[in-house]
Amino acid sequence: MLKNLNFSFILKKTLTLAFASSLLLLTSCSKQKDKDEMNFKELKKRSLASLERNKLDDAAECLEEIIRKHPEHKDAAKHKLMLAETYFKQGNHASAEKLYSNFAAYYPSNKKAEYARYQAIKSQYYQTLRTDCDQTATQETIAHCQGYLNNPSNKQYIKDVQDIMSTCQNKLINKEIYVYNFYLKRKKFDAAQNRLSYLRDHFLDKQKNLEPRLLYLECKLAHKQKNVDSLEKTLEELISKYPNSHYTHMTKSLITKSNKFVF
Repeated sequence: MLKNLNFSFILKKTLTLAFASSLLLLTSCSKQKDKDEMNFKELKKRSLASLERNKLDDAAECLEEIIRKHPEHKDAAKHKLMLAETYFKQGNHASAEKLYSNFAAYYPSNKKAEYARYQAIKSQYYQTLRTDCDQTATQETIAHCQGYLNNPSNKQYIKDVQDIMSTCQNKLINKEIYVYNFYLKRKKFDAAQNRLSYLRDHFLDKQKNLEPRLLYLECKLAHKQKNVDSLEKTLEELISKYPNSHYTHMTKSLITKSNKFVF
């Protein structure tokens, strides 16, 4: 009997403590302010704590509130850059690009302005799609790169920006060749030729290694058209200019020693 009473007493005490703990937790949670109720210091403290714990969503929300409520604060530029960095870490590259660009435009003399321009380029580049998809983001990245390179005050990231621009130009080239092959397979030869002409007009001066590839594609087109004269003439130019190119070897495989087509 005594054992049962002791067990009942312990059980009641345990339940009472659990209820008190739950009540304390609920009271504590109810006292926690929403972000829109926090003042500047509270938002700043929480944003820094969230960044320290890698709670990027919460940090971004706090920084958004700081910028919304205190646009004229002396550290407004710093907070905008912090938010852009947070977006970038989240993988929210569209928002990051806009905020980096905004920072660079509004604070051109800030020591971080060039860094913001560079990060805007990277943010835009990370939005580019594969070759068979829309290349608007690729074109916008090139525009960003050109803007950076045309600004004589930008010096720190020139090599990286040139590399990004070259990569994007190659993406556009590959897209045009993708479309060329689409037309070639369907025997729409005029449309295929138009893609090659476009490449010559817009990219040959930017990508010097493009010419042997273009000559090879012109040979492929002549081969499909069964245009012996055009094929031989283009192959002769290819051999003359690029005798050791793998595109030259690929083109030679299209014709036999007797100048007849291989099908």
